[in-house]
Amino acid sequence: SLPDNSLFLSLDSMLFGGVFSQLLSGSWSIIIANVFGWLAVPSALVGLYYMNCCYRIKARPFWNHWQVATSFCGNALSLGAFISGAVIVATLALLEISYSSALLIAGVVMLVGLVAESVGLAAHGKAMNDATHEGAASHFVQCTTFGNTYYCRNILLGLNLLFMTGLLAFAGEGTLALISWACAGLLLLVSSVVGRALFYVLVIPTTMPGAFFWKNKGFEQHARDIGLAEMPQVGVIPNAH
Repeated sequence: SLPDNSLFLSLDSMLFGGVFSQLLSGSWSIIIANVFGWLAVPSALVGLYYMNCCYRIKARPFWNHWQVATSFCGNALSLGAFISGAVIVATLALLEISYSSALLIAGVVMLVGLVAESVGLAAHGKAMNDATHEGAASHFVQCTTFGNTYYCRNILLGLNLLFMTGLLAFAGEGTLALISWACAGLLLLVSSVVGRALFYVLVIPTTMPGAFFWKNKGFEQHARDIGLAEMPQVGVIPNAH
């Protein structure tokens, strides 16, 4: 898009005599944009694959389940489609160009991501209920101590699935459709943030039984005993006396 930018053209003309404008003109700018666009797709897939591998380890039984892949990939699809759709639809609307196709495609991808995440969560809950390792303990705490949060997230996911299905079936374009999709996007963001918090704070590592990543009492006491709590960046309050 640089060849269409007046500021870029002015600076290039003053500093370089218009060399870069000529290099990026016409078909070259389209080719360069397409190359980087297509490179982004395999890069994202490789990144998601290795990120999934990082979490699928035996020392974290709560994470050692294929639900991690559906969570990461589902979030990539749903949140990616929401952000991309918001930018594309807003741009088309401002240019007074029909955005119904963009809205439909973004909505379908968002729905696919939500379905993938929901299926993974259902399978994960069943697997942790039947397990006998630290992952089962994490899930038990998730359903009891953090039960309201856990079930609220699940209900939000279910409602959003129904909401998005209805929007895809009946909503076209217009102010009401945009407001409805914005509400669906906000529900998606809330459920994603809550889900990510549950994913991280409740895991019990096998290396420290009974300890959690969040408010880890075992680590807090250990940090006080060895003096690590004296370092502010550790985030543990040292003993007062």
